[in-house]
Amino acid sequence: MYDLVDQKRMVYITFAVILFISALFAPVAIFYPIKAMFITPEAIAINTSPASLVTGGVGLFLLATGLIVLANVEKRLMKYGTASLLFIAGTIGVSFSLTDYFYVTPEKFVINAPLTFTSEEYEWNEFDKVEENIIKEDGMTKVDSLTFYMENGEIINMSAGSLAAMSSSIINNIQASGGTHERIAEE
Repeated sequence: MYDLVDQKRMVYITFAVILFISALFAPVAIFYPIKAMFITPEAIAINTSPASLVTGGVGLFLLATGLIVLANVEKRLMKYGTASLLFIAGTIGVSFSLTDYFYVTPEKFVINAPLTFTSEEYEWNEFDKVEENIIKEDGMTKVDSLTFYMENGEIINMSAGSLAAMSSSIINNIQASGGTHERIAEE
């Protein structure tokens, strides 16, 4: 019986080590390609927010910690109670990471914001205006964020860092649908 317990403990620890290491690279190397596989083929550009990388890494870390608890805690109630809480929190973190994305198609802009499970779709003709907020940093001018003004009065502000690859496509589509574009220099 003792050998079985030791083998079980080693399996838990082995998988925990794999998850700890995966927490460092899996959100970029595994989660992002999974998202890209399930997003529509019409997508011109796909991206995710930096929060997605954090929630995925933390989620995997919590799952690994749950395995360590299973391997090392002797008290049955404490062992399974703590491990269950860690597994639930870790699964939620990984889920938030997998559902955090945005993409552009010729017809619309789709956002599934950080820490949400539902996406918002915006047709290009729903945008009234897009503002590029420009800042000077280290003597260089760069786009800090994009602010979208919608027909219904909603305002969406997004960091330009995560939108950098698709900002020109977004601006061109908004202008082609009758919206305006403005660059605002912040002091």
